[in-house]
Amino acid sequence: MMNDIQTIILVGAFLKWQDEVLLMQRGKHRSLGPGLWAGIGGHIEQSEMASPLTACLREIEEETGISSTQIETLQLRYFTLLKHENALHSIYYFSGILKEKPTLHETSEGKLYWIKLKDGIDLDMAAFMKSFYLHWINNISDTSLHCFLDSDIHLLA
Repeated sequence: MMNDIQTIILVGAFLKWQDEVLLMQRGKHRSLGPGLWAGIGGHIEQSEMASPLTACLREIEEETGISSTQIETLQLRYFTLLKHENALHSIYYFSGILKEKPTLHETSEGKLYWIKLKDGIDLDMAAFMKSFYLHWINNISDTSLHCFLDSDIHLLA
């Protein structure tokens, strides 16, 4: 008998200001990655399926108060498919540069922090997130898209 596989589509972004990145320590109450560090992001809504960029901009504004007009560039950098229990996670991850350093707002998702790029290496992140982050900070000027399957995610780091 076949098991049902749920598909979860997620977006996220690393937002950079000079030598800092905006990261979130996810709340302990979150179902995915409680207490772990991540960029800004969340689920793609049904109406956004054709545009992960639109979903990413919405998530950024919802979680940080940062609007699209405050972002100089936002480019898709990573796409991966991860199998987690009975779910297939499709993840679109962007990187962006902010025009100015905004004041951080409170969020129900977790706590927001400005972190020096190199200091983010030591934070506790999900394996795929750590791979994305390490690759990104070592290749910030690379704007190409990197696609990986669950079994290949370690190749990024």
